[in-house]
Amino acid sequence: MSAADADSRMEIDEGARRWHDQAVAAGEERILARTVDGDLYSYRRDEITLGGKYAPTVAPLWFMTTFALLFGSLTVFAFVLSVVFAVSDGQRGRLALPCGFSLFAWFLAFWARQDWDARARRRERGVPEPKTGKRPLKIDLQWPPPRTRKAG
Repeated sequence: MSAADADSRMEIDEGARRWHDQAVAAGEERILARTVDGDLYSYRRDEITLGGKYAPTVAPLWFMTTFALLFGSLTVFAFVLSVVFAVSDGQRGRLALPCGFSLFAWFLAFWARQDWDARARRRERGVPEPKTGKRPLKIDLQWPPPRTRKAG
């Protein structure tokens, strides 16, 4: 990458940051994130999923779906074993493991559904795909949180 390309990229990123800051100051809930192409883009809250309000992460849909199915099958297996052994021993505490697996499987399925809906909204609005990874987004650690700051 040449120096001119780097300067152009920085100018484009700065413009995206200014537009994002104006939209947030106007009361919109937006998230500044990198796209798959490496550009900064200000996403609406419903166009990006997973994670907390101020530090969201993006995980691939296939990842969440695969692990939801894996934990769902582990839930069924652990539940069958727990029931078989709990009936013979009279220990109901063995049902805690399948309950934990089922809760985790439900969370993964819920997040996969949210990501599916967000992907549909992005395609409907013509918004670029966000970069997936551990922390692809801008994290604003200032206090008070952006949505409660007074404008001006």
